[in-house]
Amino acid sequence: MQTAFREVSDALVQYRKVKEIRTQQELLVTTLRDRARLAYLRYQGGVDTLLNALDADRDLFNAQLNLTLTKRNQLLSLVQLYRALGGGSQE
Repeated sequence: MQTAFREVSDALVQYRKVKEIRTQQELLVTTLRDRARLAYLRYQGGVDTLLNALDADRDLFNAQLNLTLTKRNQLLSLVQLYRALGGGSQE
């Protein structure tokens, strides 16, 4: 019985943690999207180099990739929570 409660508790903690990370990742993607937009405006205006705009694109891409992985981890942690609550048992 204690093991079952611990598993549920651990799964809940993991889900909350991943959810917080996802929120932060979403904010980062939004910020980097603005950065990339501004970098291209600066480039088109002749104030900055194309290299800086491309760097902003690369950073945005990496953040989007990390967000996708975080979304996957959130879904996996939800599955673990479901299993800890007794769902999906084959017995």
